[in-house]
Amino acid sequence: MMHRLPDVFSKNRSEESKEDNWADFVVPPFLNDLGIKSQSKAIVIIGGRGCGKTTLLRYFCHATQFSPRRPVLPEDDLAHIGLYWRADTNFLNSFVGGEQTPETWRAAFEHLLACELGKEIIRSLRSLNCNPERQTRFGQLDDLDLSVVCDFDETLGSTLTEVEKSLQRSRTGLAMWVNNLDTCRKPIFLPADTFLRALTDALKQQLPYLADSTFAIFIDEYENLRDEQQCFINGLLKHGSPPLLYNIAMKRNGWQTKQTIGPESIQEISDYRVVDLEEGLADDFDLFAAELLFFRLAEHEPELLDKLPIVPDQLRSVEHIDQRYKNHNYKISVIAAAEKLLPRVGEHAAAQEILADLKLREKLVSKIRDALQKRHTALDPARFIDDRFPETSILMPALISRPREDPDELLAEFDAMRNGAENRLSVNGSLVQNNLFGCVNAIYIDAQRNSILFSGFTALTLIARGNIRHLLELIHRIFKDYEPTESGILPVVPPHIQANAIRDSSESILSTVNGHGTHGPRLFALAQCLGSIFRERHRSDRQSETEINHFTIAGGEMSERIQKYLLEAEKWSVLFLARETKMKSTGAISSDYILNPIFSPFFQISFRKKRSMQVTALQLLQMLEGDQRSRDTLVKELGRQESGEGEHGDLFGGLAS
Repeated sequence: MMHRLPDVFSKNRSEESKEDNWADFVVPPFLNDLGIKSQSKAIVIIGGRGCGKTTLLRYFCHATQFSPRRPVLPEDDLAHIGLYWRADTNFLNSFVGGEQTPETWRAAFEHLLACELGKEIIRSLRSLNCNPERQTRFGQLDDLDLSVVCDFDETLGSTLTEVEKSLQRSRTGLAMWVNNLDTCRKPIFLPADTFLRALTDALKQQLPYLADSTFAIFIDEYENLRDEQQCFINGLLKHGSPPLLYNIAMKRNGWQTKQTIGPESIQEISDYRVVDLEEGLADDFDLFAAELLFFRLAEHEPELLDKLPIVPDQLRSVEHIDQRYKNHNYKISVIAAAEKLLPRVGEHAAAQEILADLKLREKLVSKIRDALQKRHTALDPARFIDDRFPETSILMPALISRPREDPDELLAEFDAMRNGAENRLSVNGSLVQNNLFGCVNAIYIDAQRNSILFSGFTALTLIARGNIRHLLELIHRIFKDYEPTESGILPVVPPHIQANAIRDSSESILSTVNGHGTHGPRLFALAQCLGSIFRERHRSDRQSETEINHFTIAGGEMSERIQKYLLEAEKWSVLFLARETKMKSTGAISSDYILNPIFSPFFQISFRKKRSMQVTALQLLQMLEGDQRSRDTLVKELGRQESGEGEHGDLFGGLAS
């Protein structure tokens, strides 16, 4: 192979790639539904960190849409010209104080936008005229007279090149002034929207091919702007109109304010339309993830192309979306191929593995023996295990531990099932189906072995939960741990290698939570404490409520501080919010908070949304702000609450916090 497989999946951030992603962009199923190229008002794109916001914005912007790698450029693609700008957080956070008035800093921010977006408009023309064929077809850049911009600043010049260079000098001059407020003369500040409209009007009047064009500005990472800067951008969103429209992309809960600099605020529907990327990909993420997996392989390992279930050019094509996502046979074949490359071990196969593995079998016997001793019976643990019925055998420690079960009657029922009788212990019965995953996982946890259930492509998509960056990181780590020995063939990664790699990747991603904004350390403590509580619940002897991995808040005052933490946790995708969940104990409707399943392999807890537990507002605050000792106490209190079993501390207290 020309590339090491880990390197194929190592780039998982859009910032690591070029602005032109025409050849690298896998068209998602929802692209035609976005309506971006036909927009008439502002669009607000929201989604968690790593869900593909920046990649999507860059796809719609000029570097990609006018890419020289694009074989054909239809005339109507000039109707929507995308311009990309991402806020420089460090620079913009310095736009305050220094004995300057708020009005001065607002004018400086406007000037920055005018310089950056003015240059971006000019760059879009250069992208459009990127080769001789395009220059012949469009061109006329050297004939432009842009002297109209001299009405704002007479030093800007009148040719395209002069204006471009002048805007860069003005941008540099702004930075010098910000850093040397006491010694540098204040620049002439350009009014952003007025200047940009004057520039685009001049271009549209002199370049016939731009006569019907709308310039759409995409401001990325809006949540990083200061409040007063958001207010200014909000005004642009509200009052934008063709040929100059403004759009933003941000993490969930990225609004600090919806006020404008005037008395108005912006409102959804009337002023902007929301596009939720995670919702758009939720139903088809498994297929999209499989396509992305094979697309990366095809691009970097062309000798594998004839062995792959995809055609790369079709994945780049908007015209082929329906052929991909409305073709059931195609979906089945692509996902099946991904499962072949990354095979899984399900609960039933895992039960067989437990009986076949000496250490795991000993752990099962030990758990049965302990359960029998607690029930004060001298029955032989071996009588509750049968290699012909591994699934039922795995359930025995939990069933014996349940007070309503009589061990002697349970054994008699097991013997009857082994002799051919159909009863509730039968492999296909609901008892086994509902409890097997949790019981299998509990044995792996107690054996201090990475659970084999965390393997397989489908498990990978559930763990990544719509997050492209996490998906690629998981695959990268898997192939880092497994290097194929033969070239020219598709590898098949053993499940145990996958499970170990996925666990390591999960730990690495969890460690980054500390750096998630101002409240990063609090969010890390929350994830750490919740994961430890859920892990203890997964170790429950009775397994009467298996796979608890999310929570509702029941009781206590939801203070403004707690609400702020929860919004931040959702913003940084530490928690996901699922509304309209019926609480079993009260019948009330409440909100469910789901710990991001990307953390589940580290804590060895279920990545499937199954059961919920309740916590009080005070307990939640303790998770966020308490010290390690208080969190240990909370883990003991909530982690073994189901049955009052033996207490265990926070097994992950050693992580840096």
